Amino acid sequence: MNIIWDERHGKILLYIIEKFSENKIKYFILRNYESLPQANSSKDVDIIVEPGKIKIAKKILLESYKINGLENYYETVYGRVHCLLGMNINAQMSIHIDLIEGYLSKGYEIFTFSELYEHTIEYNGMVVMDKFFEGFMIYIYKQFGYTMPKLKEEYKKNIYQTYKEFPDDFKRQLAEITDKDFANIICDKIYNKDFDGILKLSSKLTKKIRKYVWRKKPIRTLIYSSQFVLQKFNRIIINYKKYSKTFAVMAPDGTGKTTFLDALIDKLNYYYVNNMEDGRFHVYHFRPSILPNLGAVGEKAGVMKQDTNFTDPHRNKPANPLSSLIRIMYYTLDYIIGWQKCVRNDVHYDRYTIFDRYSYDFIVDPLRTKLNLPKSVRKFFVKLTPQPQIVFFLNASPEVVYSRKQELTLSEIERQGDEYLSLANSNTKKFKIINAENTPDQMSDEALHIIISLFTEKL
Repeated sequence: MNIIWDERHGKILLYIIEKFSENKIKYFILRNYESLPQANSSKDVDIIVEPGKIKIAKKILLESYKINGLENYYETVYGRVHCLLGMNINAQMSIHIDLIEGYLSKGYEIFTFSELYEHTIEYNGMVVMDKFFEGFMIYIYKQFGYTMPKLKEEYKKNIYQTYKEFPDDFKRQLAEITDKDFANIICDKIYNKDFDGILKLSSKLTKKIRKYVWRKKPIRTLIYSSQFVLQKFNRIIINYKKYSKTFAVMAPDGTGKTTFLDALIDKLNYYYVNNMEDGRFHVYHFRPSILPNLGAVGEKAGVMKQDTNFTDPHRNKPANPLSSLIRIMYYTLDYIIGWQKCVRNDVHYDRYTIFDRYSYDFIVDPLRTKLNLPKSVRKFFVKLTPQPQIVFFLNASPEVVYSRKQELTLSEIERQGDEYLSLANSNTKKFKIINAENTPDQMSDEALHIIISLFTEKL
């Protein structure tokens, strides 16, 4: 599904702008406004609103979403950035608008809203940033605070064109927030299109701007930077479970997990207005894998040779009970430690954490991990592992599964299906049964509705 912007999106944006004007809310659109409201060259629209007006601005935006037929919304807050997605699955409609209160970067207010508003113009009935400051801000904000910044080709072209058109303004403005010598060096590099050289000086740019901001507004900077750090700490460390979005997919081999997941992630990317390369949907296979594969550990220790033939999941005989106990303890530890690391990291970037298989295989398919332990022991360790918020069980008749893939015997497919079904029926709130005899499109649609219902808000 391709990300689109059509007259429906334009109608939503125009309503917001009209209501902002009626409520005397100062705002401006940041970048990529040339085709608006009819079309949009970007995935989203960034709207900077004056400080103190974010609540009413958000109310107007959600009102616009609702009256224009959207049914759900999803919000992520980073500092003063409110990322607001509107969705309607039945209408195959999604939109992403960011409301930004003032303009801070990593807790630093380099320019106040008033200073930025001085550099706005009217365009197609909208207030937008003028060409000079648009390019200048791209240079600043695509580097400030980043350890290893990167500049897309479109950004390089914009920066170069901005300097070429406004050389004196660019140099003067940069000198004001850094110093004259640094501004001269950077401007020379822009003139020569030496963007590698520019990026090498990004850490120096950050240091100079931080010094400038602290000197100019020490109290405000202390407050803003502290709020930024505390918010990140709360999101990633204290309340990460509140912001996590996790699900797993379980099924016997041959049921179509991979096809199902590919179709589902494609649709999720559409409704969350992402490209596939954005990596918003992070798939792990079986476990977090923070700890290395036991075979690799054994091979390194010289006690065994690692088996790298993964075509037959039941190629190996079960380990002895002691070895099995060590094995399940090791994998359980990986789930406990790895979950903390992986999910917190995904929360940081507002990603979904997805597992293709999970610890439930200890119960259903112990031979896959060479376990030779009583079922009660395996269940005990599964209970110790963190639990995804949703577990999709893809259910199909053994005959259908076997016709697709003959890695397992018909009887083994039937046994695993019964075990999965028993698990699903034991917790219908968490486990969701998907009919795997339907088409991948039908299956992914069903799962999509469940995910959107759980992880978004109703309008």
